[in-house]
Amino acid sequence: MLQSTKSKRSILRVSSLVNLLSPSKPQKQKERRSSFKIPSSPAPRQCVSPYKTPSPSPAKRRMTRTWSDMMAGDSSVSRMTHQDIKRQEAIYELYQGEADLVEDLQNVKKLYRDSMLTLHLCSAGELEQIFGPIDDLIPVHEDLASRLQQQRQTDGTTQGVGQQLLDWVPQLKVYIDFCANQVFGKALLDEKRNDPAVDDFLQRCQESPFSRKLDLWGLLDGARGRFVKYPLLIKAILKQTPPDHEDATLLESALEQLDKVIQMADKQAGRSECLFYKSRLTYIYDEQRIPEIEESQALICRGTVKNNKGSKLQLFLFERAAVVARSTSQGLQVYRQPIPVSQLVVEDLPDGEIRIGSFRSAFGQGQTARNVFRISFTDSSLGQAHTLMANDEHDKRQWMQSCQSVTSHIIRVGPSVDKNSDKK
Repeated sequence: MLQSTKSKRSILRVSSLVNLLSPSKPQKQKERRSSFKIPSSPAPRQCVSPYKTPSPSPAKRRMTRTWSDMMAGDSSVSRMTHQDIKRQEAIYELYQGEADLVEDLQNVKKLYRDSMLTLHLCSAGELEQIFGPIDDLIPVHEDLASRLQQQRQTDGTTQGVGQQLLDWVPQLKVYIDFCANQVFGKALLDEKRNDPAVDDFLQRCQESPFSRKLDLWGLLDGARGRFVKYPLLIKAILKQTPPDHEDATLLESALEQLDKVIQMADKQAGRSECLFYKSRLTYIYDEQRIPEIEESQALICRGTVKNNKGSKLQLFLFERAAVVARSTSQGLQVYRQPIPVSQLVVEDLPDGEIRIGSFRSAFGQGQTARNVFRISFTDSSLGQAHTLMANDEHDKRQWMQSCQSVTSHIIRVGPSVDKNSDKK
């Protein structure tokens, strides 16, 4: 099944933080290989006590307080226009979100990272890899919360935030490194959870009130989620700001600067994910190590598909090559010959008329293959084709769109065509 961060599907357009299903284009970015080396683990511990569910304790519920709640009973609110109230609500939502994020990040730093170091659950290098530059994030969000609070007048209203946001947005560049580190940090965290002591600690933390029942990665990824949400939060304020208000042009400028920062983070995160999956590929034959894989600096999309035998495979569409791999305990074993984009041909095969391999036996007697497409070489002597089945119509459409972004060799096969080019 294809995976998606936003839609919960398997296909991932990995180069975009805002929309992981958007294709990415190759970008020349500074290589950051050295920062992604996974340090060696401390010596394994013996005799770890089995996990016991803590006594039930109420989860710490975050108070959802609005500006109107804060101003309850204040007669001045009744004299404000509907637009003024909406604007104050949007500004307060931005402030409250910053305060909440600061609290979460401080908990992650103190109760997770620092505790794991004290308990010798991970080495300092491993924790740096898992948590990334979290120390740099906290003061950034503390600063915005402070700026917004200082702009609040004694009557509870806030008149101007545009200049404060415009001055503050450049600090968000710390997220470029943070987002680029996430794919490596998540992989190491998943690996460390195989250690019973680490898994025990994380489960106990998740059951504690301070976590609000969120796991560690949910808390860490919340910072990234907040980062990509800023355009919506600022636009909500701008929408309720009169055109002649001094904030109008300042907020527009802040949005322009913010978009540039997010784009930089997008590119670096896509580059990092591409590097991560290239590092996991293993090769059976030297001929499979085509230069186009190493030269690729972006991973357009990836996901799980099935071949004509019903076996699950991982399909990677890199910037310059398409690679099919099998998941193994050693990583991702490249299956057949990778296809350079310059040689890539993609066929959109019709539903219900494809009689190939074992699709019928794999998916039930009498059933026909659906959501099928084929990738092959323009020169068939260079390697074998892959006839693949996507999870559903939506996923197939996403694969076809992704392929169209890197090659013009797209063939749409009409009804009543039955091909069998998928030989062992």
